[in-house]
Amino acid sequence: MLFDDRVLRTSATQPVESDAVHLDWTLALAGGEGMRLQDYVQRRFGRRMPKQYCCLLGSRSMLQHTLDRMNKMTPASRTLTVIGTHHGEIAAPQLVGQSDHVFRQPSSRDTGMALYVALAMIKRWTPNALVTITPTDHYVAPSAKYVEQVRQARGVAARMRDRVVILGATPSEPDPELGYLSIGAPLTEIPQVKSVKGFVEKPTVTLAQALRAEGALWNTMVTCGTVDALWELGRATDPRLIDILESFVPLVGTPDEEDAIEYIYRAYLPVSFSRDMLERAPERLAAMELEDVEWSDWGRPERIETVLALRRSRALVPSRAAHL
Repeated sequence: MLFDDRVLRTSATQPVESDAVHLDWTLALAGGEGMRLQDYVQRRFGRRMPKQYCCLLGSRSMLQHTLDRMNKMTPASRTLTVIGTHHGEIAAPQLVGQSDHVFRQPSSRDTGMALYVALAMIKRWTPNALVTITPTDHYVAPSAKYVEQVRQARGVAARMRDRVVILGATPSEPDPELGYLSIGAPLTEIPQVKSVKGFVEKPTVTLAQALRAEGALWNTMVTCGTVDALWELGRATDPRLIDILESFVPLVGTPDEEDAIEYIYRAYLPVSFSRDMLERAPERLAAMELEDVEWSDWGRPERIETVLALRRSRALVPSRAAHL
């Protein structure tokens, strides 16, 4: 797949257009610049680049690991990846055969803007589809068990079509840099799926300790929901953005698509999916706890090194080794 720096959306195949409710999409977020890891990446790889494109574990990048997992559920023809403004050259070879559709942001406007402009594209093509949103710089193991549970969360979202289902991880420490899902009563026959009483993004250490003690989960930001459920979440928390995007949807695939995206990014302030949306509408969410799956947000060098050290120690006892 070749990227033209003048083009904001590239599609290797014609996007599927259908009103069917059984279709699913993967929306992969790879637009971050990884500022906190720049020195670490420089030391390890001799150059600065966003961590999702780095082979921090094995011979594949974190982006490739993520798409390998997601492609087991959703084909490349229904996978849309969001990348940063200047990521085209490094992203292109990593996306071949794994994500047919790529949205290159004209500038950085945080996760909410990236996600909802991309969602508007999916809404234009398959308005009744089920969408799984995933970051591309997180560590999970074992892969097969993780994929099984994402598939289960997607199934829950397909049945509860007005709720957005978020995968949560059991906190191992009161980390103030992560988001916390305060958990309520069970919602379905699957005991791991529960209502969300509240959402706190990056609490103080004291509050994080209290949340952990009451059974709150870390927000992995792996999210499953119908296009409508995600759209209404956006409408409830940022109606002006959704009004603008309603006008954008019919322009997708027309000669006016590029200009419309440029205008939206110029006219609108950054929007955080976690802080500006999830935190404001917990009643629209359901949480599903990851079980027997290791998860780590590799946002700091020490998190990466801790996991790598653990994997090295396990390699000494092959029967206990966890494979990504």
